[in-house]
Amino acid sequence: MRGKLCSTSITVIALIILMPLAHATSSGINFLDATVSDKSDAYTNSVSINQNQTIIASSYSTFIEFHNSTTLELIKRFDFGRELYHVEFSPNGEYLAASMAANEAVPDSLRVIDVEDLDLLSAQARGNNRPGNIDYSPDGSMIIAPNMNNGAQILNSVTMGEIAVLNGAHTSDVTCNSFSETGNYIVTGDESGKVVLWDDDYEQLAINIELNEEIVGCGFSDMDAKFAISTITGNIYTYTITGSSIQSIDLGANHGLSWSESEDILYVLQSDSNPALIALDGSTFEIIHQTHLMHKSLDFAIVESNKMLKHIYVATDSNHIAIYGSPQYPDGYGQMGSDFDGDGIPDTMDDDDDGDSFQDDYDFNCLNSTVCSRDPDLDTIRSMVFEISGDTLLVEDIYTMSQSDTYLFRNLTRRAIISDQRISYEETNMLEDAFCGNMDQNDYVQKLRNSIGLSVGQVSNGTMQCKIVDGLSFTKTYDKAQLKFAISTSFDVEPNVTLPLTITLNSQISTFESSITHKMENHPILINQIDSDDEIYYILWWNSGLDDDPALNFSAIEQTDSGINSVIDKLSDNLLWIVFSSLGALMIIWIVIRRRNLNSIILDESEFEEDIDNDEIDEILSSEEEDFGYENNEQYTKPEPIENIEYYSLAENDEEITIDAIPSDERPTDRRAFIIDDDSSTSENVVKRRTGKVQRNTEGPIMSTKRKRLDGKLDIPGEQKISKKKVVNKVKTRKVAAPAKVRKVRTVKKDD
Repeated sequence: MRGKLCSTSITVIALIILMPLAHATSSGINFLDATVSDKSDAYTNSVSINQNQTIIASSYSTFIEFHNSTTLELIKRFDFGRELYHVEFSPNGEYLAASMAANEAVPDSLRVIDVEDLDLLSAQARGNNRPGNIDYSPDGSMIIAPNMNNGAQILNSVTMGEIAVLNGAHTSDVTCNSFSETGNYIVTGDESGKVVLWDDDYEQLAINIELNEEIVGCGFSDMDAKFAISTITGNIYTYTITGSSIQSIDLGANHGLSWSESEDILYVLQSDSNPALIALDGSTFEIIHQTHLMHKSLDFAIVESNKMLKHIYVATDSNHIAIYGSPQYPDGYGQMGSDFDGDGIPDTMDDDDDGDSFQDDYDFNCLNSTVCSRDPDLDTIRSMVFEISGDTLLVEDIYTMSQSDTYLFRNLTRRAIISDQRISYEETNMLEDAFCGNMDQNDYVQKLRNSIGLSVGQVSNGTMQCKIVDGLSFTKTYDKAQLKFAISTSFDVEPNVTLPLTITLNSQISTFESSITHKMENHPILINQIDSDDEIYYILWWNSGLDDDPALNFSAIEQTDSGINSVIDKLSDNLLWIVFSSLGALMIIWIVIRRRNLNSIILDESEFEEDIDNDEIDEILSSEEEDFGYENNEQYTKPEPIENIEYYSLAENDEEITIDAIPSDERPTDRRAFIIDDDSSTSENVVKRRTGKVQRNTEGPIMSTKRKRLDGKLDIPGEQKISKKKVVNKVKTRKVAAPAKVRKVRTVKKDD
């Protein structure tokens, strides 16, 4: 045993050293077709393919179905009356083993089907009541399956007799078990994450691997060089037979793994929002290639040919088993005969003669033709749209699927994320990624670039992307709208786009063998040209080789003057005349307004009279004193008052006012009211001016002052009109010699 371990370790080290570097690319494998169960509610969860790839076995619910791998027709259905967990063909393909939910009382959870006779053998055994896989030994003589005692059991593959029991190592249900490629080792893993290695004597090896999460996949590489383990969260591990860790990687949620039969390649089924079958380098875990899937994926089986991946069979959790591989040309391709649409298949063998995605027997999409199968519907044939934007040539290649294929893809996709009746955006994006990701993009871009010729310059580079145009998002399963798929490519024009430009097409390219377009009609093509003025021109291009190659003419846009541009041009041409005319008009308006203002002015000499100086005021006051007899101290009496008429006593006297200094700390609002009065020593019989409440502001008291009008009369502000004047007593005055006498005259604003 020790010599065997040493030789295995040396082999692993040699493989690691000699293994070349790998790079992740598309596998070039595309969706081919799918089996369809007669049960509309079938949810396939397991799949297996026999040795000569003639029969596909699938399980769902309580049924097992056999389908012909070529025609995909149903061969036979078996009903076990109990939920099925897993199915597996024997290495020679003679038998199919099936595990189902176990029952304590009835030991019939492990059964075997004779594939040649399509009959169920009577032998049976008890398995586990929890999902787990079953596996055949390399020679097909034994079966390993989980049991109900937290272990596994080795059974005779025909009689179902017990050979050995692998108990005592696990503390939880075994979820994965597998024989090595040589049959010298067995690996088991449970739902708690414990991995145990057994030898061919069914003895446990001294290897302790604890991953602390449920094991969902396990298997040995070629020549028992190493084994791999996958967990429910997506972690992948590889170990040597001695239990030494080699590599690990996290790929997201997965549902099992499988080693290549002849190469150091590990295939992992990734099942999340972007499902794919990933091929890993067994030593470095670099992604070699991957196949994008467009549906939920629960189990898979692979077929290799000449050390290359040939077919993939995937359980989709719907009523289908999806089949992926390299597309093959249909029957009749390349044979001689009349070929109306130019797809290489004679009309006698072609189901769609005019290439409009409607089968001839159901082609009624025409208006003026009695034979609709020879009159293509321009809305459903392949179309190409050419447009120039700056120095870039944009080409959009649009394909239309038949109604049957449209229904198939809707069924596959609608249960990819959620089980509903409509396709969501997320599911549509997943289908787009699968279409474009599995396509050989370099091949398409190169073929399209070589088919385009320019009258000036050439196209170079080229980037592409894929998208679903119509027929999927938020549609029901059986909507009549057909699925439209578009490939958008942009090319650089070197050195630059020079208009006018002519684009010629020399061939109708096809990527039948390297893209999903093998499911669609490729000929004829409706050419759509979007000109520089946004006008669209159509050319129906038949692939007969008789017509000249189509030519698309792109001309420069003729600049036509709009009404606004014409007005602006006229204004700029007559700018000088407009300026002078505007100035003249402004001058005339100013003169008219000026004359109207002059005519409306009324001049009054009194409003423009200059202020009277102090000497004139003295003369006026002297004349007033003379008028009132102040100079001769004459006393005048007023007429007798009128009875019952209220009158006021006023003292009209302009006396010299002695101005004393106002204390600096006195505020203007604190000053007492200014009254015209004689000195305190004046006689008692002097008639004083009646005063009232004095209005004040921050400047001092607001005073009223007499002013003389032009007619010689005094105009006293605030004076009330009375019917009779009161006699004013003669006032005796006494001259004071001491301080200097200053006459203060307040200038009053003239009335308007």
